[in-house]
Amino acid sequence: MVGGPRVAASTPVEGESAWEDKRRRILDGAAAVFSSRGYSKGTTREIAAQLDLSQPSIYHYVGSKADLLREIALQVDRDMTAALHDGLAAARDPVTQLRAIITRFTYAVIANHLTFAVYRSEQRWLEPAVAEQVQRDEREFVATVRSVVEKVQALGQLPDAPSSVITFAILNMVSESYRWYHQGGSLDPASIADAYCTLIGLPPRD
Repeated sequence: MVGGPRVAASTPVEGESAWEDKRRRILDGAAAVFSSRGYSKGTTREIAAQLDLSQPSIYHYVGSKADLLREIALQVDRDMTAALHDGLAAARDPVTQLRAIITRFTYAVIANHLTFAVYRSEQRWLEPAVAEQVQRDEREFVATVRSVVEKVQALGQLPDAPSSVITFAILNMVSESYRWYHQGGSLDPASIADAYCTLIGLPPRD
């Protein structure tokens, strides 16, 4: 078998069409190959072999290798944006919002650890327009989280330190979770998110 262990199909999301589910499976397979082999060495042949698909199926549902990397980066972008929006919508008070953002972002990184790993390590291969879009959204993400951090600081619920330092500490802790998290281990995403909140000084949940 080419390229290591086969990748199990993603759990279908309720309401997704068969087409969308197939695309998700292919992106999972591409992320697995690019994560283990690197984008430059990974091939659509290896991706197809891991998924028990033909190479033409890869091109039919997603496209070329460059298209696969682009879609992986855009999926990371969507996951990041959804975590932010869902966290802000969770409550009106900034303490609960910040905790919710950390929790949802942690879940996203862990659930999609291969796509985050590939984006972080292989983004130099992205088309310039895609890289600019994701980086622009990242800057907006950071600015919004920093705004929430400053509101929490004003309430005396975070250390009196530069808000930029606290913001990047939070986001770097969470975004690097893919490097060490092991599925089936003793830690689940909720307990990891709680630990991150404790580390930055957020009060315990009620």
